[in-house]
Amino acid sequence: METLLLNSERRIQSALIEGRMSVDSILIPESYWNQLDDTKRKLLPGKLPYLLRRYTKYVASMKRLHWKGGKILYNRNVGKLRKMSIRVNTGAWSVLGALAAAHGVSRCYLFNYMLWLDDIGVGDSIVETLNRGVPIFHESYRMIWTLDLRQNLISREFYFKPNPLKNRFSYDPHRYDS
Repeated sequence: METLLLNSERRIQSALIEGRMSVDSILIPESYWNQLDDTKRKLLPGKLPYLLRRYTKYVASMKRLHWKGGKILYNRNVGKLRKMSIRVNTGAWSVLGALAAAHGVSRCYLFNYMLWLDDIGVGDSIVETLNRGVPIFHESYRMIWTLDLRQNLISREFYFKPNPLKNRFSYDPHRYDS
């Protein structure tokens, strides 16, 4: 008789920031690209770290961008899209991915959303309030995707530490409050 071994605790793990940059692709609406002058077009591929520093706390704590737990919202109905290569470290790409997954949207969607926030001036009104006296990023992020087959439910939860609104015991390193 043969034995079938199943292990549900398999995981992959690596350094968050590997010290080198990788090239990834982002899709942006061509209408947005056409509004930029040559100088802004050259700066756009390097804008992701800036956008993350400016908007991560805001995006992490806001109402989710997509209401369906089992679907990913992409840049649809925005016209023709333009593929842009960006050089970014794995840490920035991972934070973008975690935020996007928690919101149920693609990385491209979230990148374009943060560009829109920046264009309409949201950063000017929130950055000083959210980042005053504290680091720009949280210490850690955790995204839990739950598929409950018995109750036919799907959910995405996003936790970050420290959460200044809910943490009662900021000295406990293992505590996550929603």
